[in-house]
Amino acid sequence: MHILFIVNPISGLGLGKELPEKIRRIPEYDSIPYDIVFTEYAGHARKLVEDARQEGKYTHIVAVGGDGTVNEVGGALCGSDVAFGVVSLGSGNGFARHLGYSVFMTKALKQVLTDQFAQIDVLEMNGKYSLNVSGVGFDAEVAHEFNHLKLRGVFSYIYAAIKLWFRYPEKKYKITGNGKVMKVNCFILSFANSSQYGNNAYIAPHASVRDGLMDICILKRPAFFEILWFLLFFINSKLYKLSYYKEIQCEEAIVEGDIERVHIDGDAYIMHSPIHLKMHKGILKVVVPKKID
Repeated sequence: MHILFIVNPISGLGLGKELPEKIRRIPEYDSIPYDIVFTEYAGHARKLVEDARQEGKYTHIVAVGGDGTVNEVGGALCGSDVAFGVVSLGSGNGFARHLGYSVFMTKALKQVLTDQFAQIDVLEMNGKYSLNVSGVGFDAEVAHEFNHLKLRGVFSYIYAAIKLWFRYPEKKYKITGNGKVMKVNCFILSFANSSQYGNNAYIAPHASVRDGLMDICILKRPAFFEILWFLLFFINSKLYKLSYYKEIQCEEAIVEGDIERVHIDGDAYIMHSPIHLKMHKGILKVVVPKKID
């Protein structure tokens, strides 16, 4: 075992900078060779993985940071035999939570050393990989609003969501998948590989990272008097019980409509219609602390 830690030093309000000291305090690492590198700019993590793959000496590469760092590292490892691990320091950490990783750094560092692995699926969205959940509706608008805020963290996400909740209109989309065409008018249109945005907010209760299928999640805007009920179902992985929510599972799909602002694993992007979605089955080797769906 030889581990490379790729660390975003500003994630978790700078907690990533404490990684070297955290590792030195864990006895299990005394006999394990490892290297630590810190990212310096957006996209740097991807470049570091590419260089490490060419070097060929690492058995494990671990992303230490938020959802953006996890996406960069995991996406660059697709198709590789190198095992991917996660120490999550971000606002949501949905992918890490789905795999069973702790949100506490010391415990997650110990989980990285487990000898359990799984080959998981990855979603491709107009040529970009999505490990977790992406979208084109209200959640994408929140990601763009969050991107402009000075303060990071879950409370900034909540602030952005509340600010936009009553301003953002439902939009019309055409979805082509499973040989069928569906026209929908919805508030949230998300494309899920795993089950949650993060912080146990489950947008895709039935999603699995090992079934070769994406979950297209269609949510109409809840009425004002339904908001608390919606939130209760949202955090308890029960959205499928609501009449204004629907899931479609498929391997490939095309989404058309009024699309510009999107998000991929919580990071804001600009894309235009049509959006081409495709699942890649079992192309990412991950270290898993628990049995996963």
